[in-house]
Amino acid sequence: AGAGASAMGAAGAAVAGAPASVTSSLDADIQRLARDALAAQLAVLRGRGVEDGTVVVLHNRSGEVLAHVGSGGAYSRAAQVDFADAPRQAGSTLKPLLYALAFEQGRLQPATLLDDSPIALATEAGLYTPQNYDQRFTGPVPVREALAGSLNIPAVRALGLVGVPDFHRLLVRLGFGTLDRDPAVY
Repeated sequence: AGAGASAMGAAGAAVAGAPASVTSSLDADIQRLARDALAAQLAVLRGRGVEDGTVVVLHNRSGEVLAHVGSGGAYSRAAQVDFADAPRQAGSTLKPLLYALAFEQGRLQPATLLDDSPIALATEAGLYTPQNYDQRFTGPVPVREALAGSLNIPAVRALGLVGVPDFHRLLVRLGFGTLDRDPAVY
């Protein structure tokens, strides 16, 4: 009883020193809606091998976090990991930023055609041959459709147009703090 009692005493003392209330921007109704929507979507996608997801809902004007669901809970193999905050491959989340930079630079417009066909790029690590999720190629595709379809090969071609250093600078400027190496590494 001694060790357990002292641990409970320490926990009680920590709680006793805590503030009586905590202010949060989370909205309980939106939080429940986000949690339930994620669970429903994961249930639908489970047959396709999708095991996890995350939801963050921000207030457009204030930037306050209204809901934050860090994992799929019961659907997740790593339910304790907050995937919204964990460093990981960005995947398609960077594509809108890439295309926005290309628009800003005047290199692309929404109707500009990009080639969605096989490509092989020599890198220091060897040959890089990007693939689309569905393993298909659509040929010439407007930027707006490439983005809507989350096509990887047109995005790689767009990155070649804007340049890795410029895209890296944009991401760092936007607060992507894990991009702390030389742009050539990426």
